[in-house]
Amino acid sequence: MTLAKRRQPGSFQLGWWIAICVSIVLSPVLAEPSPADPSRGDQEIFNRVLKETARIRGLEFKQKVPLNRIAREDLHPLFEKELERVYTDNDFRGIEGSLELLGAIPEGLRVDRMLLAMIGEQVAGLYDPASKEMKVVGDLSLGVGLVQIILEHELTHALTDQHFDLQSLPIEDIHNDDRALAALALVEGDATLSMLEYGKDLGIQSIISTFVISLFMDQASFNSAPPFFQGWLIFPYIGGETFLLDAMKKYRVEDHRLVPKKGFHGFDWELVDYFYRNPPVSTEQILHPEKIGSRDDPPKEIDEDFLQPILENGWECTWENTLGEFLTRTLFEQTLRLTEARRAAEGWGGDRYFLLAKNGRKVLVWFTIWDTLEDKEEFADSCDKMRKRGVFPGNAVVHRVEDRPEALVVISRDLNSKEIEELIESL
Repeated sequence: MTLAKRRQPGSFQLGWWIAICVSIVLSPVLAEPSPADPSRGDQEIFNRVLKETARIRGLEFKQKVPLNRIAREDLHPLFEKELERVYTDNDFRGIEGSLELLGAIPEGLRVDRMLLAMIGEQVAGLYDPASKEMKVVGDLSLGVGLVQIILEHELTHALTDQHFDLQSLPIEDIHNDDRALAALALVEGDATLSMLEYGKDLGIQSIISTFVISLFMDQASFNSAPPFFQGWLIFPYIGGETFLLDAMKKYRVEDHRLVPKKGFHGFDWELVDYFYRNPPVSTEQILHPEKIGSRDDPPKEIDEDFLQPILENGWECTWENTLGEFLTRTLFEQTLRLTEARRAAEGWGGDRYFLLAKNGRKVLVWFTIWDTLEDKEEFADSCDKMRKRGVFPGNAVVHRVEDRPEALVVISRDLNSKEIEELIESL
C-alpha cells in the first residue's frame, strides 16, 4: 500500500524549471559582441535597469544582484545537472506514463530530453533564484534595447524574490501542477507588466506581449513540443498578465484585504504585492479573478483513502498530480472546439490523478470534483468524446458518480474494459 513519495520543499516544479530555462530567449540578430566578463558599460546599463525596475515596482532592492557571464558551452551541462538534482528518473517516468495515458503527449516522448532540447543556442540568460544572481550567456550585449527590456523582466524576479521569496511560493509543489502553475502565473504576469511599463520609454510597449510569445513560438524545439506543453509554457506569461489586469479592474487593497472597485486606473503594484502574500491557489482563480476575491471556492482536496481498496489488492501508486482547470482545458483543446473545451473545464472543483502499477501493468485513475451536476456531465461528455476519438490510448472508462458532482476516468493499455469496470466497482 504505497503512494508516490511527495517531494519536500526545495525542489523546482516542472513549469518553473521550464520558465527559468527559457525566460530570456533572443534571436541571434539581437546579439552584439561583448567581453567575456561584464564590462564597465554593461555594468552601468545593468545598474540603470536595476534602478528603473525598483522605481516601476515601488520596491527597493535589499541586496546587490550579481551580474555574471557563463560560457555558452557550459550552459547545457549546467541545466542537465540541475535537472538531475530536481527530478529522479522515476519522477520523469511517472510524468511520462501519466501524460501518455491522458493523451497529452505521444508514446515514447522523453520529457527530460524535450526540456533539455529547449535550452538551445538562443538562450541568452536568466535570473537564478537559487544563487540569487543574473546570468548572461556568452557575448550578448546589454546595449541592445530589447535585451534591456527582457533584462528588466528578469530583474523584476530578482526584486520580488528579495521581498517575497519566490521559492517559498507553491511553485515548488511538483505534485500539484495546478497550484504551482497558478503561482508561476502570478510571478511571470508581474514581470511581464513591469516589462511593459519599462518599454514605454523605448516606444515599443505595444509589441512587447507579442514579442514575449514569439520568444517561444519561433523556436523549433517549442514548435515540435506537444500542444499540451506549448499551452503550459505560454500560460504563465499571457495568462498571468491577463489575470493581473483583470484583477486590477475589480479590486484594490484596503486594510490588507481586497475590496471591490470598478474600472482600470493604471498598474496597481500594491495589489500585485498583496497576491504574493496571498497567492492564487489554482489556475481556476487565474482564469476567473472574481474567485480569488471571494475566496469562497477553494479547490477541494481529493482524499487518497478512496484508493485504499485498490492498494490493498497489490497496486502501487507510482505518481500522482493535479491538472486543474487550465491544464484540463488544454488537454481538451487538442481534440475539441475551443469553446467546448473551455466549457467542459469550467466549474472545476478539484481533481487528482494517480498512476498505479502492479506486476508490470499500469492504470491511470483520474478523480474529479465539480461545482454542479451539470458541470460534471459536461466534463464527462467531453471525456467520452475524447475516448471515442481514440485520444486516450488503450481502454478508457468514464464513470459518473450518481447524484454527486464527481466523475472518474480510468485509462489503461494493460486492462480490458471489464477489468477497469471491476476496478471502479471496488472503490
